[in-house]
Amino acid sequence: MTKVIIIDDEAHCTEVLANLIKKVHSDYEILGIFTNPIEGLLYIQNNPPDLLFLDIEMPNLNGFALLDKLLPIDFDIIFTTAYDRYAIRAFNYSAINYLLKPISERNIVAALANWEKRRKKISTEQWRLLQSSFEKSNKECTKIALPTGIGFNIVEIKNIMRCQSDNNYTNFFLQDGTKILISRTLKEIDDILSEHKFIRVHQSHLINPKFVKGILKQDGGSLIMSDNIEIPVSRQKRIQINEILETMLRFK
Repeated sequence: MTKVIIIDDEAHCTEVLANLIKKVHSDYEILGIFTNPIEGLLYIQNNPPDLLFLDIEMPNLNGFALLDKLLPIDFDIIFTTAYDRYAIRAFNYSAINYLLKPISERNIVAALANWEKRRKKISTEQWRLLQSSFEKSNKECTKIALPTGIGFNIVEIKNIMRCQSDNNYTNFFLQDGTKILISRTLKEIDDILSEHKFIRVHQSHLINPKFVKGILKQDGGSLIMSDNIEIPVSRQKRIQINEILETMLRFK
């Protein structure tokens, strides 16, 4: 049985969340519900859960400060947060689960399904990346956490040459020749890396334009990357991408 703890200073949020968890997962046991984060911290130290639902903004002790006192973290976390696109990107950069407020049954079903599929304890490096991402604007974030079958790889975004779709997975190709397969769709990756000027040139390909070394216009058009791999360009994006890349290449 999955053991759950909920910490949120808003009582109505904890009530809604607890009722929804019981409704969609009768096999989950809620060990404790706390609106006082200090009480929640003391309880967790003696009763570690499998899964913690944690609000970030709380008086006396916010979610980040609470978790700092529990490092290394030996349980999974789903953060609960009001909608903020910068906050959501911070979670995506660090590959940490989150749940948007106001919490609905649809949201909790999706969040728990995602967690069930990708159960992984948060590493200290991954946790620090989340904290760093919250402190900076999106364009200043320099790293991304890539969840693999055995843990997480933290990589520099500037070293990612290209990403290629493999059904519901994505292959990352790095500048040093490393290839990393993760359980995320290319659309999810595009939503994050578009802020760093990555371009979705094809349904199956996302590229870092700084690694483009040539453009081929025959056979519908394609790009030659710095690792000599030829990447097709979709018909819908051909004109736009050619204009962008030709300008870049002209001044290399």
